[in-house]
Amino acid sequence: MNHAQPPWAVDLFGKDRVDLVRDRLGQALVDMQENARAAQHEGDVESNHPYGWTRWPGSYRQVARQFEDVEGATVFKPNGFPFNLVHLERGLLYPFRFATEDISVHQAKLPSVGPFVRELFTFAPEPRQAALFDDADLGHGPVEVRPKLAALPEGTRLVLVPYACNPHGLLKPYWGVASLLDDQGSLDWVVAPEPLLLPATPTRRRLSAVPQQVAAPEHVSFDAGDQPVPILFARPDVEEKRDVPPMTEPDPIEPLAHEDDED
Repeated sequence: MNHAQPPWAVDLFGKDRVDLVRDRLGQALVDMQENARAAQHEGDVESNHPYGWTRWPGSYRQVARQFEDVEGATVFKPNGFPFNLVHLERGLLYPFRFATEDISVHQAKLPSVGPFVRELFTFAPEPRQAALFDDADLGHGPVEVRPKLAALPEGTRLVLVPYACNPHGLLKPYWGVASLLDDQGSLDWVVAPEPLLLPATPTRRRLSAVPQQVAAPEHVSFDAGDQPVPILFARPDVEEKRDVPPMTEPDPIEPLAHEDDED
């Protein structure tokens, strides 16, 4: 099925690359959700901690895996950041979860605004509502960008990949370009965020349970063999009359040669 290509995405990635980027982002989020749900199932706990611990790094890891073999894509770890980001053509991809329930993406906020997020938004458009800024650090000037980000080509644009999800499902995946409005993570979408297309199946399925183990008929247990028959000997009458104690173990056999002998 053919889908319209957003003009902003064509501008950043080129007409021949838009569908590839959109499809791989969708696949990355599906793979992230599958792995996080498997971790939650295996954790067998009442809290959602296993899901969260797997989902957060998984969003970066799965996006990186989807683009590591794409010609022209750069997968790199910014100085001091624990995960990889992806740069392709003029786009710098940044996934984040904006909700755990079904709400409008126009209400999306970044989970937190720290130094790294502020550096990323130096690659975003200037906010149209500049009056909302209370902190001069949200502007581009005072922010000191770490070396690997500063080395990105001129004209690079931050592409946000917001999604809503919980252990029960992946709800609202989008991509688009926005400005950062304030230190609470409010966003001003330069263009309406576009829904991402999601594939039906993950590419990296993990076992969510150990399958039932079935022994093959020809494989028998260690104790299913024939029992050995001990060899019994009658004691001579003369030993019994002299009260000679029975011999329970044979005398050790003296070797005729030693392992150190040359001959």
